[in-house]
Amino acid sequence: MKQLVFIIFFFIITQSKVYSSSITYSEILDNPTDLELNLNYAKQQEKTGNVKSTIATLERLSMLYPKNTDIKLYLLSILLKMDSKVKVDFMVKTMLDDPNTTSETKNLIAELLLNKNTDTDKEETKKWIAYMDFNISQTEEDNISSLTKSGKKAVVDESGNDAEVNYGQGEKDDELILDYDKTYVRGTSLTLGRILNQSSSLFMNLGTNINTNNKKKKGESDIHSGSISYFKAFKNHYFSPYVYYNNLNYRQSMDYQSRGLGINNTYLINNKFNINYALSFSDSRYHSRSSPFIQETGERPFVDAGDLNNNEVYSSSIRLNYNLSNKTQLSTRLIYNETQHAKNFDSYESSGANVSVSKILPLGTFTASATHLTNVYNAKKLAISTRDREDTSLVTSLSLRGDVNQIFPILRNINKDSSLYYTLNYRESNVNSTISSYEVLRSYKTIGLSKRINFND
Repeated sequence: MKQLVFIIFFFIITQSKVYSSSITYSEILDNPTDLELNLNYAKQQEKTGNVKSTIATLERLSMLYPKNTDIKLYLLSILLKMDSKVKVDFMVKTMLDDPNTTSETKNLIAELLLNKNTDTDKEETKKWIAYMDFNISQTEEDNISSLTKSGKKAVVDESGNDAEVNYGQGEKDDELILDYDKTYVRGTSLTLGRILNQSSSLFMNLGTNINTNNKKKKGESDIHSGSISYFKAFKNHYFSPYVYYNNLNYRQSMDYQSRGLGINNTYLINNKFNINYALSFSDSRYHSRSSPFIQETGERPFVDAGDLNNNEVYSSSIRLNYNLSNKTQLSTRLIYNETQHAKNFDSYESSGANVSVSKILPLGTFTASATHLTNVYNAKKLAISTRDREDTSLVTSLSLRGDVNQIFPILRNINKDSSLYYTLNYRESNVNSTISSYEVLRSYKTIGLSKRINFND
């Protein structure tokens, strides 16, 4: 083993300079192709426990110096420590298929894999994974009451014809136009995982979210969730079926349970392309005690919420991911969903597409996304309009996520394990419809923090 380590790092050690101080990221930006500097930067990152950054640095160097097997072996050894099976499998396959890979290098690869398998067999504790996540967030919405873009709403007049009226002309409009725009979320979840063998694992997740709305009448809701998922890798496929259960408890009414199942599969074509497809089914059932109406007196009959709101959703998608570089990914996704609602006029088919681009930046991972959907409804809602309803929506979002150390380096002494993450998100939803009541423009701003406690450390 000592001989192997010596061979792998011989190049690095013998070619290194002695640095009197820590290498900064700005130095790397100024000298992105300096092999010696970048290798020392990678070693520095590894010593501080920043394995993800180490991998990113080595991946970039591997692209710059594709014939340098020392870099590839160094990267492979780090990936094996991280138990990054997807990347390990692909890297090993690429190196073994390369006609320029020498027999000596192939033997070193085999020895690395053998030592890893031996270590895994000896360390039984690594077969179990356990961690807990804590998160807080605040979302601001600029149109919580879903007021239409035109300021009008559709009605059917006394003659049975379609018409429009301005908001403010109904006796209940004061109740509809609420002045709150903030939702606070506090959540926690526990994840337990069991590594079954070298290619499969099983995970269970339990979580609770508490949502508080800041409005005229304060409302709060709890969401309790649980899921079980299975992961299996075979050849270039990474397959994951799952089941889940959610219970939504509102302080006033409309409580319901949602359960479902689904499958995901990712097929790794090469180091640039991979394809993912997803199928899922969900069933939402409202509690009989929940009523869509506020019972002020006994004169108004109770209506079972389930009779009005139970629904089933069938979802499918296929996504193509293209790695433009080791730091940039482009994704395109086709979507088809079908919602079967207890009220037929709320049942619809949805189809559309999504495009997104993600880029790793010094501050975190930036993602821009756009989704266009068309919803075609099964029946007319004659109480509102005699028209057939068809909605088209465009949802755009910008997000930045990362380790808080990336934006506040001063916190590195506190966040030593890089387990505190931040989220910044802006989302806009623009809906056009054949019926004016559903033409709504909304925007959402979210800021959040999450903390992970890893019980395996």
